[in-house]
Formats: sequence, structure tokens, C-alpha cells
Amino acid sequence: MKEKVISILLTAVLATGMAACGSDNSAADTSADNTTGNAESTTEASDDSATKPVLTVGMEGTYAPYTYHDENGTLTGFEVDMANAIGEKMGYDVEFVETEWDSITAALDAGNFDAVMNQVTITDERKEKYDFSTPYIYTRPVLIVAADNTDITSFEDVNGKKAAEGLTSNFNEIAKSYGAEIVGQDKFALAMECVLSGEADCAINDELTYAYWKQQKGGDESTKIVAESDDVNASAVMLKKGNDELVEKINTAIDALIADGTVKEISEKYFGLDVSQP
Repeated sequence: MKEKVISILLTAVLATGMAACGSDNSAADTSADNTTGNAESTTEASDDSATKPVLTVGMEGTYAPYTYHDENGTLTGFEVDMANAIGEKMGYDVEFVETEWDSITAALDAGNFDAVMNQVTITDERKEKYDFSTPYIYTRPVLIVAADNTDITSFEDVNGKKAAEGLTSNFNEIAKSYGAEIVGQDKFALAMECVLSGEADCAINDELTYAYWKQQKGGDESTKIVAESDDVNASAVMLKKGNDELVEKINTAIDALIADGTVKEISEKYFGLDVSQP
């Protein structure tokens, strides 16, 4: 399978109000860059009828284990493997465009890529503007605090507390719904630093991301989960509305990958369990 990786720095960051709580070298991060022409430029190369159509995919490249760079600098992760598997089923080449999370929807709107794959949770608000594929990730939000924190034991306890959250994430909306004051921090590892330094009292995030971060820290016990949401989040490929043919092709590919066990195999590689099942 032919694989192309494009990494082009954004010249403008759309999000504001980010609070940095320290430097970060961890793979369990969140951010990156962008640019490129619209790839439903699934267009073929001009004079070469044998060239495959191209699917361009926007992702952060710093959100382990979903999208990140390994020790050799190679873009990898669950979403990278999924995108390549989807492209292979579709008969498409896949190109990746690394883009900061806070600007990823604007980049999709601008046609910088065809789709976003970055553990994008399906929400009613997003469905008003974007189309989503068949879900292939199911997980739940968890409430994280410092190990010595005894004041917060439930989601209701975050009322009036400071929560370190990405400003455009669904976890930000959850925290605000419980009355939390938001400390803007899109990188998960830095959100954890905010919690540990006391700049934030807590963080709400994905259970799998937190588990991977702890694993990378050698099972570090400086933080803990005090509550798990009953709501299961479904994540999928996000696309601009109006490209029903491409959505159908992606859905057909995902359905086939779930049926033949490929999604289960990729899931177990990164998480040790099948995340494609609710």
C-alpha cells in the first residue's frame, strides 16, 4: 500500500486563550499543523490514468495513541492505521495533513483536506455542519484529578472548579455543563501538568487517552480517575456536508474492516482491546 505523509506548518493559530502549564515532550499530546489543496481531489494525476485517486486526511499528529510521531519521526497511531486501511479498501492513496486541533474544522471548511480522523466525537452540534462515517471508536469521558485531591469525587463536584480542557473539544462542553471554569489547554500531557501543578483542579478527557498517558509514564500514580461518565462517545471520520458519494465509499470500507477483523486487530495493537464495539 502506497502511503504519503504531508506535514505542513500552519501560519496562523485560530484558537486563543491557551494556558501553558509547562513544556511537554510526551507522546500523549495534542496539536500540529496544516495546508494542501482539497483532495476530493480524489482527482487523478493529469496524464497517468493508472494513478489512484487520493484521499487527504487531516489529523493532529501529536495526540497519542491516535495520531503521533514515533521515535523515528514517522507519523503513526490508531487513526493513521485506520486511514490507510480505509484507503486500501477504497482503492485510494492516503495523504495526511497535520493540523492543530483548534484549526482543524476551519481547515476542513477551507478544503485543505477531504476528511478529519482524530478521534472526532460525533455530537449533535457537529452533525449540523458536518457528515460522519460509520463509527469505529467507542469510549467514555472520565474525570481526572491529582492523587491527593479529596474535594472532587464526582462530575457534580467540578462546579466552580478549574478544568483543563481543549477549547474546542467535546470534553470542554462537558466540563462547562457541570459549571467548571475552563483552563484552555489542548495538549493532554500539558492538561495533566495543569492538574498536577494546581493551576487546574481537574480534567475531563477520554479514558483511552488517559490510560495510554499513564502507560507512557510507567504507571505513574500522581493522578487518578474519580468518576466515569455513563455516556459512551462514538467517534468517526468527519467530512464536509455534500459529498455523499465519498461518505458512502468510506462507510463501505469501514463496514468491511469491522467485519473482517481489521479494526479489532488495529485496536488491540494500540489499546489492548477492541474499541470498535460499544
